[in-house]
This record gives sequence, C-alpha cells and structure tokens, in this order.
Amino acid sequence: MQVSSYLNNSSHRFYGAVTALVMLSLYEIFVMWGASAGLMVRNAPEAWLRNILNFLGVSHYHISFIMLTAALVAIPVFYDSKVRFNGKTILLMILESIMWGAFSGFLIRLVMVNLLFAAGTISGSLIGDLGLAIGAGLFEELLFRVILTTLLIKITLKTIRVKWLSITISILVASFLFSAAHYVGNAADTLELYSFLFRFLAGIWFTTLYSLRGFAIVCMSHAFYDIMVILL
Repeated sequence: MQVSSYLNNSSHRFYGAVTALVMLSLYEIFVMWGASAGLMVRNAPEAWLRNILNFLGVSHYHISFIMLTAALVAIPVFYDSKVRFNGKTILLMILESIMWGAFSGFLIRLVMVNLLFAAGTISGSLIGDLGLAIGAGLFEELLFRVILTTLLIKITLKTIRVKWLSITISILVASFLFSAAHYVGNAADTLELYSFLFRFLAGIWFTTLYSLRGFAIVCMSHAFYDIMVILL
C-alpha cells in the first residue's frame, strides 16, 4: 500500500464513520460492563447530548440505539467508491493512533515541563475507565473539533475578514472550552492552573491533528492517549 493512498483513505469520512461506530459500540459495552453498585458514569459531552435528546422528548432508553443507528447510517452516506474498506488500513490506523497518542502526552509535557498530570479512577473499575477513555476520544473530538471549531470558524469569518486570524481565534476559544469542560459535572476534576493549561494545549494539538489527519485518527489518538494515562 502506497503512503499517499493510506493517508488519503485513513483521513476519509468513510473511515471516520466506521471508527465512530466501533468506538461508540465499545464505549457502550465498557461503560455498562464497568458499572458498579448500579452507578453508571458517562463521558460529559455524551451526557450533554443525552440531556438535549431527553429534553426533546426522546426516551433515555432509546438514546443509545439512536446514536448507534446514526453511526451505522453514516457509513453508507460517506461511502466513496474510490475508498475501499481494507483490514491493513485499519491496522495501520490503529498503529498510527497509538503513536500519536504517546506523542501527544510527550509533546505537551515538553512545553509544560513541570506539569504533574495524575489520573485516578472515575467509574470505580478499570473496564469502566477504559470505556470513558474511548468515549472521550469519540465525543470530545466530535463536539469540540468537528462541531464547535467548525461552527466558530464560520461565525468569526463573518465578523473578521482575515481568514488566518478568525481560524486562530476559533481554535483558541474551542480549546479553552474543551479544557473548561473537564471541570464541569459530578465527576469533574479540581480546577488547577497546570491541568487547565495542559488540556488547553491538548485542545490546540488535537485540532492540528484533526486538520492534518482527519476524524478517525484524532479520535483514536485521543482515546489511546487517555488509555495510556489510565494504564501507566
């Protein structure tokens, strides 16, 4: 497989839809499997989405089915005859994402040499925490990179005619909100300057990775990074 062919295929929306379906399925399985004492902890952006759907009258019991169906429908919608599903491409995507996941922590820590970023259990079980890591990779990238950053760019372009400036402002605002979101909710972290700046820089880095390598790679890289933090 040629490098250019792999780069084009792996960044295509079709593989993004396939990745979303797999990660969403694993997320649901792990979160339910890891639930302890009847307490189920979910990723914050996914919980916000559930609250919105619930407010619109969608039953809580149907939301997971709706999200899985949407991910499944996205696969044929984004299908392109020039892009074929290939097991070797999937394997290379996983290996690349593991590499980017490890590099992500190294790169940001290189900027913030004195940062001590500790991870503790959230759900009460390893399986549940792994599920939350997968959910973070999927839902946080979908919300903050694909939806929020894109929306902010469109809004700022209407008020700021300088394209590079509007994009820069949008990325900074989205990264700020990405970091702030980790301190909201019942399982929120304690607000500290170092951890806030770490996540702010992570937001900028993942936005860069998304723009260069697409949705599938940034989702898996984010998830693998979180998994490494949990395991190591």
